[in-house]
Amino acid sequence: MSSSSSLPAPAVRISLIAGRYLVFDPEGVAALRRDSNTCGTLVGTMPQQPTQNIFLGLPIELRPEEAQALVQRGRAHVVDDAAAHQVAMHNHSRKAYIETLRKTKQTAHKVVTERNAQRSAEHADKIAQGQRKAKNVESVPLDNVSLDGASPKTPSDAQLFAVTPTTTKELLNAKTDVVCGSPNVPEAPLARHLQYNGYYMTPGLRFGARYSVYPGDPLRFHAHYMANQYAWEEEIPILDVVEGGRLATAVKKAFLIGGEEACQPGPSSDEGNVRTYSIEWAGM
Repeated sequence: MSSSSSLPAPAVRISLIAGRYLVFDPEGVAALRRDSNTCGTLVGTMPQQPTQNIFLGLPIELRPEEAQALVQRGRAHVVDDAAAHQVAMHNHSRKAYIETLRKTKQTAHKVVTERNAQRSAEHADKIAQGQRKAKNVESVPLDNVSLDGASPKTPSDAQLFAVTPTTTKELLNAKTDVVCGSPNVPEAPLARHLQYNGYYMTPGLRFGARYSVYPGDPLRFHAHYMANQYAWEEEIPILDVVEGGRLATAVKKAFLIGGEEACQPGPSSDEGNVRTYSIEWAGM
């Protein structure tokens, strides 16, 4: 397959937090999926239901080899998130962030006030219509009627209105980012090779392999391969071949093994000198 995009994609910010590679920005997540064949795994949960594990959201977590491949291709950069926040909190970014929160609070208060006023007016109109039907001539002041019967908002209520920030995006910028080097993880030439050639990968543990390999976006395609990586001179146990081939064939996939040729080191490139072999168990 050809590369998914011929145009260079902007570098995505990957946050390194406690040894995990996370992407919080929705636009960055979309760019990785669209331009770099990288889905990641949703790990975010709701504070009110921390035990739920069905409808997870942002951020996404990348495997170390995925982050390494993205950095080597120039598609992303890894940032020490804790250090970046420390830098940002000791310069002018902190004041700018507080001002942003203040503006967000004012905007949210304005929206809520307008919505409450509209609902109060609608409720008052219904009351007035009912009174006219009852031929009651008493007028009802619109300014003093609210949906729940309480008194209207006062200026002091606005001071109690608060917004809980869900992101520190406005606090951080390119100047405060403490960029790390390429992730220090074992080489993953197979993952880099498959990513470069337009394939998508997800963890393949449930199918007994390292990667589930898709010819396109996993939302549109089933996996075609179950893949394992081996060193070029590594001896592959025959049981690994039998188990992988039978299991992959049982779930209507091919078993893919691959490694980088150690005897012919080539120039540093996206694809590398990787050889792959597909195994199908024909006796099932």
